[in-house]
Amino acid sequence: MNRAAKLFPIGLMLALGLLSFWLNVLTQWRSPEQRQLDPSQPEYTIEQLKITRFDEQGLPMQRLNASKMWKLPQSEQVHMQQPDLKQFRQGLLDYTLRADQGRYARSTGLGQFDGHVDMLRQPYGEQAAVHLQTPSLLVNSQSGILSNRAPVTIDDGQSRISAVGFYYNHPAGQLRLLSRVRISYAP
Repeated sequence: MNRAAKLFPIGLMLALGLLSFWLNVLTQWRSPEQRQLDPSQPEYTIEQLKITRFDEQGLPMQRLNASKMWKLPQSEQVHMQQPDLKQFRQGLLDYTLRADQGRYARSTGLGQFDGHVDMLRQPYGEQAAVHLQTPSLLVNSQSGILSNRAPVTIDDGQSRISAVGFYYNHPAGQLRLLSRVRISYAP
């Protein structure tokens, strides 16, 4: 037997081993390198945002419009510029909330609105429209509670209420004014 015939199986095994190793290296999944995001720069930005959320019956529950929305990389909050939130009850407009700026954290359901906050609750049955103005407002979207510790002016029909700080349980319809309360009542 010649020498080439003896070395052929060994050479073939070596070539197949190298080919298997090379194919394994080529097919290994490598996750793309993650570049570090600048924590002061938005992870994403959306211009002219328009979102509508529906209930189980397909009726609108909430509608949010904002001129700009963005999220910073290391924060769970989304930031909004000129948010305009419309809340519906059984498909009918319940109230409208507008502000200069807003932040919302989905995990907690808390929304913070700042700047010139203007909220208008639509007339409902025998109740007149209610107009609220304040420089800041905290909204808990899960419980329906609105609150702040800043000056607030509330126009309820012909009556006017001014106070510093309030707590409003929207589902129960209960309002608690915290301090410096002044009421001008007109039946």
